Order: sequence, then C-alpha cells, then structure tokens
Amino acid sequence: MLVIILPILGLISLTACAQGAASQDLIASQGQKPALTGVSSTEQAPDPTPTPTLTPFEPEPFTPAPTVSLTRRPTPSPTPVPPARFETDALNRGVLPVSYIQDECLYLEARWNPDNATPGTVVVPVMFHGISKAGPRGKDNITVSTAYFEASVVKARQLGFETITMQQLVDFLHHNAYIPPRSLLLIIDDRRLGTVREHFMPVLKKYDWTLTMAYITGVINEQEWNQVRDVLARGHTEVQAHGYLHNGETYITEWTSEEIIRNELFAPIPAIEEHLGYRPIAFIWPGGDFNLLSVQIAREAEYQVGFTAFARGPLLFNWVPQGELEREIGDPLLTLPRYWSTTMFKNLDYAVEMGASAAAQAEKQRVDEINWYRSNCSDYPPLSIPIQAEEEVTDRW
Repeated sequence: MLVIILPILGLISLTACAQGAASQDLIASQGQKPALTGVSSTEQAPDPTPTPTLTPFEPEPFTPAPTVSLTRRPTPSPTPVPPARFETDALNRGVLPVSYIQDECLYLEARWNPDNATPGTVVVPVMFHGISKAGPRGKDNITVSTAYFEASVVKARQLGFETITMQQLVDFLHHNAYIPPRSLLLIIDDRRLGTVREHFMPVLKKYDWTLTMAYITGVINEQEWNQVRDVLARGHTEVQAHGYLHNGETYITEWTSEEIIRNELFAPIPAIEEHLGYRPIAFIWPGGDFNLLSVQIAREAEYQVGFTAFARGPLLFNWVPQGELEREIGDPLLTLPRYWSTTMFKNLDYAVEMGASAAAQAEKQRVDEINWYRSNCSDYPPLSIPIQAEEEVTDRW
C-alpha cells in the first residue's frame, strides 16, 4: 500500500443541479408542456349597445410564448485514476513507501523527462561513525572494521554504485535530476576528522567519491575550524549540520524546550556560513531524535532534507520508506532513512533488487503513464520522449 500525502480539497455539491435536471427530464418524459410564466392573453368583447360616437374596440393580436426547451445537464466525466505507484513487499513490517509530490502531472513530467534520472534510480544513504583498525568487526554497533569498510567499498564498486553529494540528492528528490542509477550517499556523523583523513580520503581520491561530514558546530574552536577547512580544500568532502551542542541536554524529546530545539537547528547555519562560506541544506538529527515540533522548526529554518537513524530502506524519486513515527510527522524529506555502516555490505544487494523492481514496473506502465499525462496535464509542457517510445504510445483514455 502506497501512502500519498494530499492536501484537503473543498468539495462543491452538485446535488441541487442534478435534482433540477432530473425534474425537468421527468416532465419531458410524461409529455407535459412546461408551465408558461409571465404570459397573458386578454380578449375583450364589444359592448352589446355601442354608442354611435365610439370606435369599436379591436383586441391586440395574441403572441404565443416561446416553447421552453428542456436539455439534460451532462454529468462531468471524472479524471481517470493515474497508474499505481511502485509497491513492494520487501520492506520491513510496518514500513510503507510515502510520496511527497502531490501534483501527479508534475511528478510524471519529471519522471519521464529523458534528461532526468531513469525510473528505478536508487539512493542508499549510509551512516558512519567510526572505523577501527583491528578485527573483522568494529568495537561496538556503530563502528566498522577497516576490513569490513574496504570490503563494502569493493562490493559497491562491483555493483556499479557511485557516490553523490547532498545537493545532488536534493535535486534528485525534488526534480528527479540525473544521478547515477545506483547512488551512494556516505555520511559520517560527529567530529571525526581523523577517520576522514585516515580511512575515507584514500578511497575518495581513488574512486573520485564524495563524503558528507555531519558536523557539530557549537563546540569547536578556531583551530578545529582550520582543520575542517583543510580537509574540505582537498576535495571530495562537504559539511552539513548535525546540531549545535549535541549533548545529553539537547537531545530532542517530548520534554525538550522549544528554545533548545531552535538553537540546535538555527545556530549551525550562521556558524557554517561564517567559517565555511555556504549555507547548510541538510540537517542530520543528533542521536536520530526528532518530533513534530522539531521538524516544523527545521522546515522554518529552510533545511531541504533531514536524516534520521532509521534503516527503513533505499530512496527512489518521490518514494521514501517510512515507519509509523515518520508518517505521523508528515514530512518525508526531513525524516529520510539511513542504513547503518554495519549493514552496508548486505543492503547493497537489497537496494539493487529494489531499483530493478521499480524500473521493471515503470517500463510496464510507461505507455499508460504517458497517455494519462497527455490526457490530463494539458497545462504542463508536452513530454519529450524518444521516437521509438513515441511509436508505442497510443490514446487509451
């Protein structure tokens, strides 16, 4: 089942019009003429003993009223239901895909634009914290070993994955802008410059990959800002917001004050602008914690995407897997899921299968979706599709 978040539309009742038309039809079917209103015919007889000096009265000629024509009011034709969105039973129990583009025409225009990402393009966001040197596994449930990290990178390359930046993700989610059909978004949380320099940078340079550093901006001094700038100057990395203080007193819960929440969300913006020269577009929720108020404030702060610590599944265009908590919040783009680095290796295969299934369904529905667009989206630009595909498109509506 696909959950689509739609605005509440006002409905105009046509009952009175329908009843009026039905009453007129009934009169016509019984052979009765409609009542003539506003018409009079007066004929005055002459006086039986007219006075010789008076001219006899001549009545005015009778003009019949025009016949009223009863016409059945046509019933408006409902807009055909658009083809179904992608569904799968591969998601975990309680997780459902959510759409965030409410305009079906806008969605289909972006979906079938040949310059955009192809249907089935999949994004795998991965959350890292640390990489340890020894052992096949990390020292805890958020740290991976060097061997596991390297094996995951090799597998990703073998499967055809490439990394994308945060801006590329935003453009893809909003507009279906082109990205590699199998895309990775690597995010390392907290202030881990050592891990970035030692473990990530060699991989980033070797494969021309990118990494997002989710940084805590309110607890670092100028020396550390210099180190951050030095890493950024090497290329392949960017910084996005991960809270301002990010400590036990500022984790977002139902008891956290609005003042604290606002500071955690708003304060990183001028800090990053001042020290790095650009405005952050993503907020990575500290500890993965969020609530309705914090998401509303994040939207007010104009973050374009936000990331939780829930591993719900990969991302497709206009398709975000969400649990009940995120669905209740109602803002999919600010509650995006992330896989944990400790499960990256196996979930790459899962994402490939998901993308392939979505691509197959899109191809199966392609003609129907294009025809639906042409029949119902006349106010939008015409779709530009390849000639060979155009030959397959026929009018079905």
